[in-house]
Amino acid sequence: MEPIAAWSEERVCAWLRGLDAPLHQYPVSEWHLSGLDLLQLTCQDLEKLEVHKIGHQELILEAVEKLCSLMYGIGGDSLRGLTEKLRAVSQTLQVGIQSRWRLNGYDGRSATKLPAAVLQLVLSQISGYTDSKNIFNHCRELGDIVHKGTTH
Repeated sequence: MEPIAAWSEERVCAWLRGLDAPLHQYPVSEWHLSGLDLLQLTCQDLEKLEVHKIGHQELILEAVEKLCSLMYGIGGDSLRGLTEKLRAVSQTLQVGIQSRWRLNGYDGRSATKLPAAVLQLVLSQISGYTDSKNIFNHCRELGDIVHKGTTH
């Protein structure tokens, strides 16, 4: 299934139209939200989109949270489970970095050590954990940083 962040405005609009009937009064096609916009939606954003009723804001934000939970499996995870997933991702990242170094003629002697900045970023993400809503954004930001680092 296509990642939510890659959804087009049309796909987001169709998804929003499928929510509860009280939300059908809003002109969602005029909002021009991408998938990434949907994932980053806040109460303030909804206010700007003329969704002033708190109950309607909650319906939309809870639906986005449930969508993320279904798509990415992060809804009921404990901090331990998320830490284990982060460890697995970091090991995959390390293997990927090592393989790129070897392809580029790196001698591999210090390939098992990640740069301090990467480790600090991982620790800051873990220590900054407040709730499952934010962990998705943290993982996405970490993925974007890693992607930028591997494409340069």
